[in-house]
Amino acid sequence: MPPRASTGKSACFDFRREDSPCYQCLYPEQLESEETRCAVLGIFAPLVGIIGSLQAAEALKLLTKIESTLCGRLLTINALNMELRTLSLVRDPACTVCRRDRAA
Repeated sequence: MPPRASTGKSACFDFRREDSPCYQCLYPEQLESEETRCAVLGIFAPLVGIIGSLQAAEALKLLTKIESTLCGRLLTINALNMELRTLSLVRDPACTVCRRDRAA
């Protein structure tokens, strides 16, 4: 199994916060090679449920106004060895998506 097929990511983008990055800040638009897409490689099936549960928890925290969310952080999980890492995300001041949204 390719290593990428067993790795998932979860983040929260809360546009009510001025410092919140957006998806474009995390993944600037670029062409992805055909060999690296999940649609081609497949994915470790339990990982879909794990990431889905994490995203559901983030949505509930946003809806109930719980302050501690993944906003400004990226959680990565390797489902084969069950390693979790949290990386900091910052809003890209040159981002063409959230810069434009905040100016409106």
